[in-house]
Amino acid sequence: MIKVSVIVPVYNTEKYLAKCLDSLVNQTLKDIEIIVVNDGTKDNSEKIINEYLKKYPKIRYYKKENGGLSSARNYGIELANGEYVGFVDSDDYVKDGMFSKMYECAIKNNSDIVVCDTIMKKETSEYILKSNLKYSEDAVRNYIISYPMAPIRLVRKSLFKDYNFTEKILYEDLCLMPTLAIMTSKISFLNEGLYYYVQRDSSIMTSAFNEKQLDIFKVLNNVKDKFIENDLYKKYEKEIEYLYITHLLRSASYRFISVNNYKELLNRINLIFKKDYPNWHKNIYYKKSSFKLKLICNLSYYRLYTILKIIKKIKK
Repeated sequence: MIKVSVIVPVYNTEKYLAKCLDSLVNQTLKDIEIIVVNDGTKDNSEKIINEYLKKYPKIRYYKKENGGLSSARNYGIELANGEYVGFVDSDDYVKDGMFSKMYECAIKNNSDIVVCDTIMKKETSEYILKSNLKYSEDAVRNYIISYPMAPIRLVRKSLFKDYNFTEKILYEDLCLMPTLAIMTSKISFLNEGLYYYVQRDSSIMTSAFNEKQLDIFKVLNNVKDKFIENDLYKKYEKEIEYLYITHLLRSASYRFISVNNYKELLNRINLIFKKDYPNWHKNIYYKKSSFKLKLICNLSYYRLYTILKIIKKIKK
């Protein structure tokens, strides 16, 4: 029986792919399959994949036309035979005991979802990004507000029966991961950094602005609508509000402040909070947040854009 299917979408990552695949073929969990999805890559990634195929029978290889990260992940989910599904981006890598530890945690606690911590890897340094903020005594509430990155999760495959990754959209992880809490309350956190997220200049946070970054408005509305449709919005309203605070008022504002029409975009954010979340300052999770988060949120909300621009310039 295959315990875990690991899905690896590949698109133009020849520089990093071997390190990623090495970390997967050396996993201590034996009942594992590695589903590599070539999403129309144009570099030498396929040559590298073929070399690994000769050596490692646990790798299954598929090619498709380019459709983006979500399309490749959904393609892999359909092909997966594992009881649980994990995701690894092909320019990242993992510790060799990652899936063994996560699967053991899932079985021990009868969990549908297990979330580990992230090792944020920079060129000369690294730090741990905690998944469980422990802002609540309830695991589901902590899960909804956690960092939404898909690859730090092990998810029972059956949860993808009614939900999958939205295609041709940015912030696909945020669009799906919180909504999986609609499907289950059996969620566990593993207090250990097991996934190496390699931060590069091409990431959303560091890359130049493009129109797709406006998808954040659509994505947050989609998450909110899913909870409303399932009559769970009232129960988790404070958690959804916090997602808006962290991903819109904080992150999007900080990102948009460098854009030429930043006032238009930040005013749009401001109006959303005045209309839908006028008491956001009283959010129980916001009150427990860092000073930096609170500072950026307040500068954005009270339209102190000049100070916000100065802070971002100093940080650079």
